[in-house]
Amino acid sequence: MLLIKNMNNQFENIDVELKDLRPTVRVKALEILEAMPEEMKTDRMSALKNAIEQAENWFMDSEG
Repeated sequence: MLLIKNMNNQFENIDVELKDLRPTVRVKALEILEAMPEEMKTDRMSALKNAIEQAENWFMDSEG
């Protein structure tokens, strides 16, 4: 189970299939999520999906 900090520095479970991602993509997705402005994180599932998509694109570009 992966944990991230929410705005109040509390930990919150992320209930998505991050475990199925390549480790490098998972790490990059969490980095992207953490770097997002707070106003983009109001819908956490949407923000996480966006971060995963960006991380997958980053991975494909770096492999190519």
